[in-house]
Amino acid sequence: MKQTALRAFVSAVVVGSVVVLALALWKLKLILALLFLGFIVAAAMRPGIEALRRRGVPRPVGILVHYAGLLALIAALLWAVVPRALDQVQTALGDLPQTRSDLRQEASESSGLRSRVLVEIEQRLERLPRVENLVEEGAEVGLVAVEVFIGSFFVLATAAYWIYERKRAEELVCRLVPRKHAKTVRDTWELIDLKLGAYVRGQGLLIAFVSLVLSLVFWAIGLPFWLLVALFAGVVELVPVIGPLAAGAVAVGVGLTESVGVA
Repeated sequence: MKQTALRAFVSAVVVGSVVVLALALWKLKLILALLFLGFIVAAAMRPGIEALRRRGVPRPVGILVHYAGLLALIAALLWAVVPRALDQVQTALGDLPQTRSDLRQEASESSGLRSRVLVEIEQRLERLPRVENLVEEGAEVGLVAVEVFIGSFFVLATAAYWIYERKRAEELVCRLVPRKHAKTVRDTWELIDLKLGAYVRGQGLLIAFVSLVLSLVFWAIGLPFWLLVALFAGVVELVPVIGPLAAGAVAVGVGLTESVGVA
């Protein structure tokens, strides 16, 4: 009887501990996601930092060089893409009615997809917030911007820290496992880190290459909104099978708005 009660107590403690741990992980899911994202960024940067270190560049300087290059790349993309994308968005919205009455009349006179889009726009305009609520919503947008900045800083700081401390963590884990398995654990860890970094760098190059090539092709054939479609195609290329199909469907749909030949 005592053994049964003890087993029941131990089982209850184990189940309760698992539930508490699961709830704690759920509450910390955002921090854990940012933490693992920092590990991924570190894996992608490590080969370049180590290559600079072999050439006499200190590791902190190598990290700063990588971060400066990342910021320069983002700034260059924003400078090159955002103005053209805004022009294309304004062109896309230029044919829309300017007032609610015009919008309602255009929706009633249109048919098919255009009619549904105009009706949806009209419904959303009716649900626009009042002027007194704009300040509160503006504060919420500002708070989201601050959260994004803090999250980005946390990811970059985690990546820099992990580049320094990964070896120590690896040695600690290897000391916790039996000695005969330590080499296997170390080799597996190194292999995963190398494969993960190579995969991230490869996906980044894939997005850039696909976006560049498709933007040139779409521009050459006269596809409307060629830059927006090319950027969308480059990003969805990350999703196997479905991504290219979605990009192709969007390109064909946009081309049909111009002519069958362009599509």
